[in-house]
Amino acid sequence: VKMVSRSMKTTPAVTCMKTLLAIFTLIFLVIGIALLVAGTYSKISLTSYNLLSTTDFTSVPYVMIGVGAFIVVVGLAGCCATMKGNTCLLRTYAVCLGVVFLAEVVGALAVIISRNKINNGFEAGMQNAMKKYKTDGAYKTAVDNAQKTLHCCGSNNYTDYYTLPGWNPNTVPMSCCSNLTYCKEHLVDNKGCPQLVFGVVNKNLGIVIGSMFGVAFFQLVGLILSCCLASSINANKYELV
Repeated sequence: VKMVSRSMKTTPAVTCMKTLLAIFTLIFLVIGIALLVAGTYSKISLTSYNLLSTTDFTSVPYVMIGVGAFIVVVGLAGCCATMKGNTCLLRTYAVCLGVVFLAEVVGALAVIISRNKINNGFEAGMQNAMKKYKTDGAYKTAVDNAQKTLHCCGSNNYTDYYTLPGWNPNTVPMSCCSNLTYCKEHLVDNKGCPQLVFGVVNKNLGIVIGSMFGVAFFQLVGLILSCCLASSINANKYELV
């Protein structure tokens, strides 16, 4: 039995796995960047609705941004590990993929569990925002934005404003009106805002959950490829001649 050089001959199987892992890593990097963009978009689109809920859900976009940033860093490390064919780096890469996988699954489950809590928080949140409409500019902007964008008025309907303390009888905010000249006869809609606001937030949460589970499944492919490539390289370090 004779031991050959540690700079062993690369077998077709190892070359094939290196190519697959390189392709995976590039896709992985693109996914990381996409999560960063999606998280930033969700942060911008959901911020205005946070004041309309008693449940703070602003951390959800940060989860996507954090995972996306970590994926980019891990992806760059994966590129280096794949190119060098270093078994130690490849195993470290596999461990990092495993950590990201667990983080994504836990994060997605946490968002799923918090959905009902977020939904229930909008009714009380909208009522609170309406009470502060005339005294707090931030709440006024949030309510007006929701009512204009979603074509709704009040918590249950436009008559909610009639009973608010300090509010002029039989009047509603201009954001409830489709025709500013004839506001009373041209209300945007008689629908309350909470369920419509939750619909928008829920859609964004659905994107977060779907993205995390999708990427998590993809992680398993990379983890398996990394481990298989590391094992194949080790097996080929010493050959019988």
